[in-house]
Amino acid sequence: RLVFGAHPKRNLPLFHRLTFAKWWGWRGPKVRGARVALFYTCSVNYNDPQVGRAAVGVLEKNGFEVLCPEQICCGMPSLDGGDIAGAMSAAENNIRKLLPFAQQGVPIIALGPTCSLMLKDEYPALLRSDSARQVARWTFDISEFLIKLKKEGRLRADFVPGAPVVAYQAACHLKAQNIGFKAKELLDLLPGSTVKVIDRCSAHDGTWSMKEEYFELSMKTGAKLFREISEAAPDVVATDCPLAGIQIAQGTGLAVKHPIELIAQSYGLSTDPT
Repeated sequence: RLVFGAHPKRNLPLFHRLTFAKWWGWRGPKVRGARVALFYTCSVNYNDPQVGRAAVGVLEKNGFEVLCPEQICCGMPSLDGGDIAGAMSAAENNIRKLLPFAQQGVPIIALGPTCSLMLKDEYPALLRSDSARQVARWTFDISEFLIKLKKEGRLRADFVPGAPVVAYQAACHLKAQNIGFKAKELLDLLPGSTVKVIDRCSAHDGTWSMKEEYFELSMKTGAKLFREISEAAPDVVATDCPLAGIQIAQGTGLAVKHPIELIAQSYGLSTDPT
């Protein structure tokens, strides 16, 4: 914390020895069928591998062969810090790896709203290339993709009852994509669940709230969100944004899940690394 200037009270992400990529390396695909390419994100890989395992389980249950192409960080940390060259380099690298899937009409499923925003909006703006635009057209947030399946009558609906009350925090980078609250629509499918949308920013804002000089301000700014979540008296809290999850857990003391974890649970799927 002293080296990186993090506030001593700041909850930090946990790191797992068994990353998602390592797990996938020995587990691999178990279903053959229509293919999807998973952009699993850095946070899932290192901090929340159970989210990746949940996504794989849900996609496979719906008959998809999951592929995990080689990938690097989406480049948002570089872009956020003003390193345009670094962001463009990341974009070019990922586009090279993802373009063959887009060219074959294989959906690219992103597990984090920041990364899906980068692939959909920022890469075409940075690179101004047909390749970036083609990848963008085939990129979906995980809940966006599953709701698309639902509308096509292709989503399995054999859910067991979910948590009675789910407080869902709407991630800023999903709202920026103008796709609506797809995770809310998805969670509404769970029998017995009432989903309460809390439409407020968590004020984590990348690494801003981790810094010693901004932590207290970030918690003050997020106080309305914390209060509204607590007032909702939820059985479970969900958000697509991993940093919002850290902030919410710190501000409320409640555990926070990614929506896909709740869907996997309602399908009766385990997210253990077995």
